[in-house]
Amino acid sequence: MPTPGYRAARTSASELVSLKGVHKLSSGLVYFAELGLFNIIIVEDNADLRQGLEDHLSQDGFRVAALEDGERLSNAINANKPDAILLDLNLPHEDGIEIIKRVKLAYPRIGVVVLTARVRNLDRKEAYEAGADVFLTKPAGAEEISIVLKNVCRRGVPLAQDKEWVLDLRGHRILPPLGLAIELTGRECILLHELALSAHLLRFYRLNEVLGEAGVSEQVNKVRIEQLISRVRQKLSPRLGGGASIKVLRSQGYRLCITVRVEA
Repeated sequence: MPTPGYRAARTSASELVSLKGVHKLSSGLVYFAELGLFNIIIVEDNADLRQGLEDHLSQDGFRVAALEDGERLSNAINANKPDAILLDLNLPHEDGIEIIKRVKLAYPRIGVVVLTARVRNLDRKEAYEAGADVFLTKPAGAEEISIVLKNVCRRGVPLAQDKEWVLDLRGHRILPPLGLAIELTGRECILLHELALSAHLLRFYRLNEVLGEAGVSEQVNKVRIEQLISRVRQKLSPRLGGGASIKVLRSQGYRLCITVRVEA
């Protein structure tokens, strides 16, 4: 249920903000056409609270995309290129702590501000250990949220990662810590992107969703995906001295053995 503080904040913001620049897409994302101060993604399953936050942050100069859960977050990151994510923890489908882990693994420069009803010290500890930048508890004032987001966005400076690989989605290539870039096909790019976002385990059903061919049996798709993984391993192996880049977890899925930062 939305908190009384946020319902009041939403009423105030609704009276102030013009929604002429808003475009609601069939994917469920909401984008503001006018240029903003920073790009923000809100992930909040409570519709009233989500709308109130959109209204206030857009009025305060942010460009905002809003989601009700983390299922389409990867697509939203690629489309919106956010400086920060405002994230609830109690979400359907995937817990917010797991979302923080996979976002920070693939996009370490994106700030994460948690806004949650969880008040236990354990929840705060787990969020910070997962990579959260700031932990706010509901109800938090609208102005406080804006100030925190601006501060987190301003911190977004390049990180020095001497063992980090960079996946360039636009250029269809991956850059090792040392040496020349490795060219990738579109499917190889998708594979590495999914692995980078999956943290510790990428299950086969997810690969089948994004790489499988419609009308083809699951077994045939599995063989083709395994061949794709083998080709990517062959490309990366020389830069690892023959070491593993992708590990098979029997009867579970796959895991990336290198640190990859994604640049969309």
